Amino acid sequence: MKVLVVGGGSREHALCWSLRQDPSVEKIYVAPGNAGTALLADNLPIAAADIDSLVRHARELRPDLTVVGPEAPLCAGIVDAFGRHNLPVFGPARRAAQLEGSKVWMKEIAQRYGIPTAEARSFDDPREAIAFSRGFPFPQVIKADGLASGKGVFIATDFTQSRHAIAALMERRLYGSAGHRILIEAFLEGVELSAFALFDAKQYTVLGFAHDYKRIDDGDRGPNTGGMGAFLPSPLVSPSLLRQIEQSIFSRLHAACLGEKLDYRGVLYAGLMMTREGPFLLEINVRFGDPEAQVLLPTLGTPLSEIARAVCRDDLGDLRLIRHPLSVVGVVIAASGYPDNPRLGDPITISESAGSGADRQGTLFHGATKRDQGSLQVAGGRVFTAVGWGDHLAEARRQAYAQVDTVSFPGMHFRKDIAAFLAGRPVGDLSADPPALLSHRP
Repeated sequence: MKVLVVGGGSREHALCWSLRQDPSVEKIYVAPGNAGTALLADNLPIAAADIDSLVRHARELRPDLTVVGPEAPLCAGIVDAFGRHNLPVFGPARRAAQLEGSKVWMKEIAQRYGIPTAEARSFDDPREAIAFSRGFPFPQVIKADGLASGKGVFIATDFTQSRHAIAALMERRLYGSAGHRILIEAFLEGVELSAFALFDAKQYTVLGFAHDYKRIDDGDRGPNTGGMGAFLPSPLVSPSLLRQIEQSIFSRLHAACLGEKLDYRGVLYAGLMMTREGPFLLEINVRFGDPEAQVLLPTLGTPLSEIARAVCRDDLGDLRLIRHPLSVVGVVIAASGYPDNPRLGDPITISESAGSGADRQGTLFHGATKRDQGSLQVAGGRVFTAVGWGDHLAEARRQAYAQVDTVSFPGMHFRKDIAAFLAGRPVGDLSADPPALLSHRP
């Protein structure tokens, strides 16, 4: 079997790593890949957003399966373009991908199908947005409608902050056209949970749950990022809560896909807020999360290629999904200056022990790395994800930070509190104040 992976971050390295463990996968291509994927696959010098070139190369290579990592090519219609040439892709078609591509449309779908979500209003005029914000309860959440790499969200605790956020998105266009429209949303108190399910045209299957860390610094301080770490399993997900999430979130989302005639064959990542009133939908991502994929994929007992092909064939009902009962922790290592202005070109040193923890309980996934005349260098903001696993979170955390210790480059930054609270003791019920690492984030 030949597989094409689209993307070039740590998530895509993890996808290649997972695929490489399947004996039926004989060849992996990745576009554009990074210095880590080059050790497992053939890197193709094609940008993930260059759909025409991807189609042209795929027609020549004829992969049996294509797995798309990032959201941008999905929202731009890569699945539709490949489909016109009978090239199977694990991922939603363009219209379905707008569940992530437009937060306003996602909110409309949630309301139409009775999916619990925060009260919100959309605006395309900054003056109207400012007038509404003045009279809307604080704190309030202000979101860019379009794709902003997970950074187009602001929590405003007063009118001055909301006015500045609206101006940044709609007038200064901090994230370009993503801020042409915005949502002003009620702030929800609770614990955030990343929930993953597989969708095909007939049914869905829950894949797993994780917690992630968006803020750049320890204690959930500093600006939002694309993600600074993640862990699983979630201590919150009891059998009764799983049933509640299935009934109020995933079953209704799948019904929405059928009702709206959305061609959705892939993974759906629902960002949830677990409140005292139950789960609320914050956002939808139409692909594996990054860094959530890096902690989720090591738990799969069923080969990823088998999962993806079953989804593409609408055969989820016949899939035997096996998951290892592991605890997994992922720690993102970022470049100096990330997220606003990451410094590029810094030389990277990796020790020989990288990628192989004690008893093979850890690995190092490359993100923004490249080789220049044989030298390994920083090529973007999130440079690595160090991952460890074990029978307990404490062991997984130890293994993950052991992988961090194998990497060195000037100005490298990572959080030191990933899963720290939970490694020592379990989270209590939702009546208790959640720790900072599990508190609300947009």
